[in-house]
Amino acid sequence: MNRKFILVLLVGFFLLGCDSQLEFTELPIGGNIEAVDKDGHSVSFKSFQEPVILVFFGYTYCPDFCPNTLARIKAAVEPLSDAEKTKFKVVFISVDPVRDSPETTTKYVRFYLPQSIGLSFSGGITNQILKQYAAYVEKTEDGQSFDHSTYIYVLDKNRKTRKLIKSTDSKEVITKSIQVLSSNSI
Repeated sequence: MNRKFILVLLVGFFLLGCDSQLEFTELPIGGNIEAVDKDGHSVSFKSFQEPVILVFFGYTYCPDFCPNTLARIKAAVEPLSDAEKTKFKVVFISVDPVRDSPETTTKYVRFYLPQSIGLSFSGGITNQILKQYAAYVEKTEDGQSFDHSTYIYVLDKNRKTRKLIKSTDSKEVITKSIQVLSSNSI
């Protein structure tokens, strides 16, 4: 094979690899929730004005993943314009309904991001939502912490899950996901 062909082939593979991080498709998990939180307030993602919602599961006593994810989202949205920052909301759903109240979870996430909300539901509703999102949660042997999924679920304006952002994805994937989905360009 000649060098030019190999170079074109390598560039093609590189470009395909880059594009795969920004592919958006309608996923059969997640989406809108309609439930009553522990304070008796009705919650529906469809009532949020923002065209993009970033959903993730965690708990306020989490020693590592949750604060790291919030810090990563914060870093990802810093380059956005003021107008772009109004186009998304972060929704943190507690997997620890015994210790986390809606007020505590909201205070926790707003420490990092003002455009966020924390939700806490009864154990039964939490389990239904976890099943809807195909999220993994298991209490550890010590009974004080949880092993849990580390995905950020990206919902569009119709509250369909369009992307799962892995904990290993760059912060630019978060930034671009917000920009692309909020611009109605797909």
